[in-house]
Amino acid sequence: MNRREIAAIVRARIGELLDDARDIGDRDILSHHGLNSLLSVELTLRIEEEFDIAFEDDELNFENFETLQSITDLVAGKVSVHG
Repeated sequence: MNRREIAAIVRARIGELLDDARDIGDRDILSHHGLNSLLSVELTLRIEEEFDIAFEDDELNFENFETLQSITDLVAGKVSVHG
């Protein structure tokens, strides 16, 4: 799996929770698009399930879930990334 594939999957999971996720840029602040604390928890659970990973308590912070890119970076660090 590569970074682009991870980003596409993360974008799809965001799209399940927010309208028009295709319009969200990689560095857009997700809370500006309607991601609130409740939806963040749901997104976290969906990503953990999708990638069969578990986030550590210290990884569950605003900075790691602020943008599509920051989530992709976090996931890429937890799974084997090729390219």
